[in-house]
Amino acid sequence: MRTARTWRLPPTVLQGLRKEDGTFNYQDRILALAVQRFEDSLCPDCGLPASVAKGDHNVGRIEVNEGDMCHGCVAVEEHRADKSRQSYPGQKHYLKIDWD
Repeated sequence: MRTARTWRLPPTVLQGLRKEDGTFNYQDRILALAVQRFEDSLCPDCGLPASVAKGDHNVGRIEVNEGDMCHGCVAVEEHRADKSRQSYPGQKHYLKIDWD
């Protein structure tokens, strides 16, 4: 669904269920509304759906896992924290992976 939205294609066309004719049929509209409703239900901070994150029945069910570390995020955060480096307006920073 996200790919169909990004490519501006009806989902059923991207799934190969029908030929591209420039229209969104009933099934496409239902799929788009369902995805929008799901995305709207996600917490903007943690990303969990409301059915899991909210409600008294979910108290105590969620924990933070501190075991995983994104090494890309580590590199970016260290780079941002380095006050001795000089940066310029509009300068873009990106990750480069050394595969050797």
